[in-house]
Amino acid sequence: MEEEIMQTDRTEGMTIGTSASMLGVHEFSLLARIQKGEIETKRARSGEMLIPPDRLEKLLPDGSDTRFDNTRHTPSDQSLGIEKTKGGLKRNGIHPEQFVVPDHAVRLGEKEIESYRAAFGAIAREIELAGRLKFQLNDPANISSFAENELATQQGRWRVHSTLLNLGQSDVLLCERGFKDFAVVERFRENTPFARAHGQIQVLLEGNNPAALTNEFKGNARHTLEFMVSNAVAKAQKVAWEQFPEHRPGHVMAAISDRCRKAVANAETISESQKMNQAVNRGVRM
Repeated sequence: MEEEIMQTDRTEGMTIGTSASMLGVHEFSLLARIQKGEIETKRARSGEMLIPPDRLEKLLPDGSDTRFDNTRHTPSDQSLGIEKTKGGLKRNGIHPEQFVVPDHAVRLGEKEIESYRAAFGAIAREIELAGRLKFQLNDPANISSFAENELATQQGRWRVHSTLLNLGQSDVLLCERGFKDFAVVERFRENTPFARAHGQIQVLLEGNNPAALTNEFKGNARHTLEFMVSNAVAKAQKVAWEQFPEHRPGHVMAAISDRCRKAVANAETISESQKMNQAVNRGVRM
């Protein structure tokens, strides 16, 4: 597939997912640093973010193994939330098959669902991960971590106060030192390529108000989740338009965009969106 060639062609750059896999970090960590301007990127024609080869090499430790697992698994309709139904105008006396997908009111036809399977299937993992992280941000009580009680950084020793986010490959922690010195710290798993090159512990934010620091991190994290979803949609768009140009890719991408947007939207945003849709629908009936 063309996307696989792009991922391995170092003259073009590596996708965020492939780059994160090579570095041993979560895509969220990489995108957060891109947002802060710490990592130079370029965009593929589809709009998907790529990390240039020379920049990626600087992020890796010297002599690191740059191979990665490019194995792809085809998800089932059940795992993608696709449901088959009947409807529409009869064709040869038979109602054609139609399909219902999550968070989209309009049904998709046989050709459209073929495109949807491939396009959303390519990003299903990213959207699931984004949803899990949103759940953690909204409900910190469900966050689990195995971080030590104390962490040593270049700024000194910090005592872990609480876990703000568990990314699997790293933890984001609220730490304190003394009575008025607090920091948001990301602790990466030991011996990952990124940790070997840049240190296992990095201070993200510092201040004297733990509540303000927590709110600032959560605000930044929600923007990063939106960035993560936007990048995933660009990836899906590449599949829909390049591989299925005759299967109404605009309709397919509308369904995918609705689903992805809702994956990271907060309750207030969803409520306002529903009110707007209801107002529009009432206007249409009039």
